[in-house]
Amino acid sequence: MRLFFSWQYIVTIILALIAIGIEYFYITCETACSYLKGDIFNIELQHIGIGYMVAIIALAIFKKDTLLLILLSCGVGIELYLVGFQIWYNTYCYYCLAFGGILMLQFFVNLNLKKKKLIFASMIIGLVLFSLVFRGSVTPVYAEESPISKFGSGNAIVRLYTDYFCPPCKKMEPSLEPIIIDLIKNNIITFTFIDTPFYKLSSLYARYFLYGLNEKKTLEHALEVRNVLIEASNQKIDKPDKLEEYLNSKGIKIKPYDTRPTFELFTKFLKEDKINATPSCVIEKDGKKETFVGGTDIINALQKLKK
Repeated sequence: MRLFFSWQYIVTIILALIAIGIEYFYITCETACSYLKGDIFNIELQHIGIGYMVAIIALAIFKKDTLLLILLSCGVGIELYLVGFQIWYNTYCYYCLAFGGILMLQFFVNLNLKKKKLIFASMIIGLVLFSLVFRGSVTPVYAEESPISKFGSGNAIVRLYTDYFCPPCKKMEPSLEPIIIDLIKNNIITFTFIDTPFYKLSSLYARYFLYGLNEKKTLEHALEVRNVLIEASNQKIDKPDKLEEYLNSKGIKIKPYDTRPTFELFTKFLKEDKINATPSCVIEKDGKKETFVGGTDIINALQKLKK
């Protein structure tokens, strides 16, 4: 078998490896978790993207020009749909855009204008079929207002958006707690925790946080419940009874109630504040509203409130 005789195969494979790296970085990223999500038959797009690029590499190695052009043309059609989806909702995923840019480069590297009809047909088929099976979401929505719990009575309104399964949220939590306690103690902020449904089990954990807070509405207890839930997420506890058992083992009592009104209020804030990543923090002060994303920026913004 002869390999890599033409420059376009080499370039195509190198670009495919870069695209796989982008998808891997997105999966393991520890900066901010974008909520622009999508899947096909419950398989997340980043995993499909990796599989797609593996197929591109295989076709390039075996020099299957026509199949390679068809697959790349279908990919262009799909990317057109995904870019349109992001423009429509005015929410953008830079990983997705980078991946799409690489795919476009691969397409032009392998472009054969003698096969215009095949290219156009493949694009249309890719776009249409993808639109039928793709499930995308932008604005976080809970399926399920009793009053939302607030701490402190300061002039600065602070809403913190986090997720128990978000790595940067977990990393930020220990540094954040003393700052929040100090700001509330000195009557600088009015603070609210808002859990975001970014992962499969997020709503379950958010519900049990509310159950715990319903038992005892103090900041210290709220922080304790949150820390225990983070520990539970690290252990991948995925059943309500197991989660309740774990909370009990840590001395956390719960008081169940109908959380639907609270989740509806959470959804309202998520939409109004245009939250699409965690951790995020919204600060309203002196008639101005600012949004900060990522642990470092959030901590710095809260520290400035002390001055």
